Amino acid sequence: MHFVMPKSCAAVAVAILLPASGCTSLSLNPTTWQMPSLASEEAPPGTSDWWKKHKSSAEFVVGEGWRVPGFEEFYDDQGRPIRAKVAKVVKKEKQSKDALLEDVKVVESVTKFKEQFGLGPDQQRAEQIYAEGEALYRAQKFAAATKKFKDAAGRWPDSRLQQDAMFYLAESEFYNKQYPEAVNAYDELLEKYPNSPHLDDVVRRQFDIARYWEDHHQWQPHWATTPNVLDETRPLFDTLGHALRTYDNIRLNDPTGPLADDAIMASANSFFLRGRYSDADYQYGLLRSEYPNSEHQFEAHILGLQCKLRKYQGPDYDNTPLLEAKKLVKQLKVQFAGQLNSEERARQSEIQAQLNRQLAERDWKMAQYFDDGEHYGSAKFYYAQLVRDYPNTPLAEQARGRYLELGGKPDHPTSKMGWLVDRFPENAERKSIEQVPLIESGNQTRLATEPQDGPSTDGQTIRR
Repeated sequence: MHFVMPKSCAAVAVAILLPASGCTSLSLNPTTWQMPSLASEEAPPGTSDWWKKHKSSAEFVVGEGWRVPGFEEFYDDQGRPIRAKVAKVVKKEKQSKDALLEDVKVVESVTKFKEQFGLGPDQQRAEQIYAEGEALYRAQKFAAATKKFKDAAGRWPDSRLQQDAMFYLAESEFYNKQYPEAVNAYDELLEKYPNSPHLDDVVRRQFDIARYWEDHHQWQPHWATTPNVLDETRPLFDTLGHALRTYDNIRLNDPTGPLADDAIMASANSFFLRGRYSDADYQYGLLRSEYPNSEHQFEAHILGLQCKLRKYQGPDYDNTPLLEAKKLVKQLKVQFAGQLNSEERARQSEIQAQLNRQLAERDWKMAQYFDDGEHYGSAKFYYAQLVRDYPNTPLAEQARGRYLELGGKPDHPTSKMGWLVDRFPENAERKSIEQVPLIESGNQTRLATEPQDGPSTDGQTIRR
């Protein structure tokens, strides 16, 4: 027997349970929560039950959505009000746009706060502080001068006074031997004023600092992750890395300046000394192509050639370094003929012979590969190419002999299943291609031409 609680009793029970358990524990809002109805009531618009009931009578309006007779709203294909959804998206976009302005509001608030305390933009005050900084700078009190120049730069932004203050701020750091801070101050100046009249002096200072860091690393090498906590003239980590980055910034900030090619050459030499030949080769190539009038052109060709020789990994790998090295050898002989003494010319001839031997070795290995697989046609091609392109190498005579030995052998190996393949019909497309006459080329790779049988009409031997 089942006991059924009357509707009035159920309401009383719920009214008793709510104060005891609390609305929070039930996740209910006491202002919006309603007593579930035990009778069949109309589901509110926008719910799934309401849409199931009215979907069959809904009409679709182009550009608006679904309209249900008796209701003013338009709904999507799931029965959800369209206007409510759009309003929510618009509100979200408005909030995101407001968030983008937060940074500007913060800056404005800080500016107003400074102005209230007399710290806002003030040209007269900026000039006064700048003069105090100059006096300290001349007295070689560089630490105190740094603070004055920093304050003066902030007091009158976007002005010539700010440029000068930022420059002498960096100069004060430089003479105070705070080289990392000086480099950062120079970078900030050029970032804000790339065409600053102090550009030449800035580049010279940065080059001197980078050279000092590089020389220090050569004198006392250390890992990039080794911290520097005692020497204020060097960065906290990776002294050499900061030097190379400073060299690169010199080229980027002043690409047509007098020290741009010097910075590239310094970076290239640093990479070369540490065995990073790919990076060094890139830097030497950049100098050769972008600075043709540089005084470092000869060294960039010589050392770039050595980089390419060291980059080559053998006949099983890419031959691009060898081909590029041959071009450099040719350029050295033509462009720098007057600068090469007898010893250097002999060295270039030796390098050229070495390159020919290595390239011949590649052709020999390729020919051997096809020779072992009985693809004698391809093997003869590479043997002949070796003899033609590198006749003075040790492998040329061997290639010539093997080429003659393969004279009567088929170009491709005979298939053991050939008898079975011949029983199948020939592909129509392949058969049509075979009927097209081939154009014989006169530059086919061969060791020699042989006379054709029979005399010619003009008394000359007909050659194939």
